[in-house]
Formats: sequence, C-alpha cells, structure tokens
Amino acid sequence: MRKNNWSVVLVGASLMLGSSIAMTQTPNHLIAPGDEGILPGDHGRLFGGILPAESHPIPPEQLHPKVPRAPDVDLAVKAARAIAEGCKQYALGIAVVNAAGAPILVYVPNGSDPDHGYIAIRKAYSAISFKGPTTPMVAKAHEDPTFAAKVKADRNLMAFKGGIPLKVGGDIIGAIGVSGAEPGGHDDECGQIGVDKISSLLK
Repeated sequence: MRKNNWSVVLVGASLMLGSSIAMTQTPNHLIAPGDEGILPGDHGRLFGGILPAESHPIPPEQLHPKVPRAPDVDLAVKAARAIAEGCKQYALGIAVVNAAGAPILVYVPNGSDPDHGYIAIRKAYSAISFKGPTTPMVAKAHEDPTFAAKVKADRNLMAFKGGIPLKVGGDIIGAIGVSGAEPGGHDDECGQIGVDKISSLLK
C-alpha cells in the first residue's frame, strides 16, 4: 500500500508558488546562456548559479510583480488528494497550475515515475494555452497540420488527454494535469475527480 507524504506536497507547493511569483519578472540578462527554463514560470538559474559578491538593487515591480489568478493552494492540495485516492491503482503524477500555466503544486506519489510530474505540468499548461480541455486537441493535432506544427514548436504544449481547466464563471483561473493513469488512458477521468472536488469552492 502506497503512503502519501502530504507534508512534501505542501512544502513543494509553497516553494513552487513562491518561485512562480518571485521569478516571473526575472530579467533575461541575469540568465546564463543554456540555463533558460523550458517550463512555464521557470526562468532558469540566476547569475549562472552563483550568487554575486555584490548585491544588485531589485526594482519594486520585480519584488511585487502582478500575480496571475490561481486556485488557492489548499484547494490544489484537496484536488490532488482526491485524485490520488480515487486513482490509487495508477502510478501517476498530478499538477495544478495558475492562470499563466505556471505550477503551484506538483504531486508524484511514491512508486510513480517522476517524469509524470513534468508531463502533468505540461498537460495543465496546455489546457491554459488551448483555453479548454486537452482531449479534443488530440484529434485536432491529427487532422490539422497547422495546429500540429504549433504544438510541436512549443516544448511545453501536449495534445494529450489529461489537461482540464479550472473555471470561475467563464474565467479560467488555473488547470489540473494528470499523467500516468495507465493502462487504458484514464488521465481525464482521474483529473475530473479533482475538478469535481473543488469546482464549487473556486473563487
């Protein structure tokens, strides 16, 4: 029986949320070539990974950037718990992102391949980018060469099942991504468990 270490989830969620807020406005000249991030909200290593000996003043707009809308982190944990419990037969990964597609929580249960966490982020990011569930995009990518080229050109887009937006009214405030609910391709139904758990609580 798998144990779910939710203290790790909470710490990870806090760290990722902090990163997505603090790093959003990172100037490009602070990033060493080759260290650019490829995931939403990830701008790579500051100063090539070594803190400068001299401090650099940080403009107020970088200290307090505008934060994209997002589900409350407690609700993100609630959704992840529901998915992990409802789909405990699968070795999956779960991600919740904000309205910009940056992760606020990633949970990879014990025994799951860590790669599913990254894939789940990309599926959730894709739901934000596509402004809807990712499942219909699978057929579209096979039928529309222009759309398929767009997906392939962005290393974070995935026309796969398992990315579901979180909405308040008509506004998308985030998304849930699930990867690894195999065999059988159950990522969508597992993700929907989390959406159903928190949709009425979102604001």
